[in-house]
Amino acid sequence: MSRGAFPGPIDDLGAEIVIDDGTLARTDTPLPAPVGLQSKGGSPKTRDLGEKVVNFARGKLGQRLGSGECFDLADQALRTASAKSAADFGSVAKDADYVWGASVSPSDARPGDIIQFRDYRYDRTIETSAREDSDFQMRPHHTAIVERVDGGGAITVLEQNAPDGSPGKRSQLFFSDVSTTSGGKKTTIKVQGTFKFYRPQPR
Repeated sequence: MSRGAFPGPIDDLGAEIVIDDGTLARTDTPLPAPVGLQSKGGSPKTRDLGEKVVNFARGKLGQRLGSGECFDLADQALRTASAKSAADFGSVAKDADYVWGASVSPSDARPGDIIQFRDYRYDRTIETSAREDSDFQMRPHHTAIVERVDGGGAITVLEQNAPDGSPGKRSQLFFSDVSTTSGGKKTTIKVQGTFKFYRPQPR
């Protein structure tokens, strides 16, 4: 057979059917999605909202919005994207656990989702044969925007006023306990506290 190890289609009489190359179905290669904004599921409208939220927050890196509170970055990003904000879902009292949209699982997080933290902390330890280093991050009461899902429990966020009164910045945080060993280096991450993920909803 000229078609290699796999036979072509067979007709009722047992003979191979030769399909002319011109009759094969042809499809165009789909255009790639924007880097960091691919997602599974969800409506095009909510994906579009997420992209607008991320683009707004990226444009504010190094800037201080509103009163400089973490709330202000998420609030303005959602309003600019014509999405509902925390005030549409409940109390916006200073110490409230704000709701920002439809609740989603951290495992389903995607760019543009809003994270609401309460007593969050991660501790990371890196061990080698020669030394041990450690660091941590805390977000006692905080709001941030998902910029990118990095995998392995790590998510890059856009935020302000975290934890040091900083203007808009980018941080990588962890949302699950992880222990990995590679090249003689062991990395252990422990996460504690509460974090809720919300998907922006159109107005």
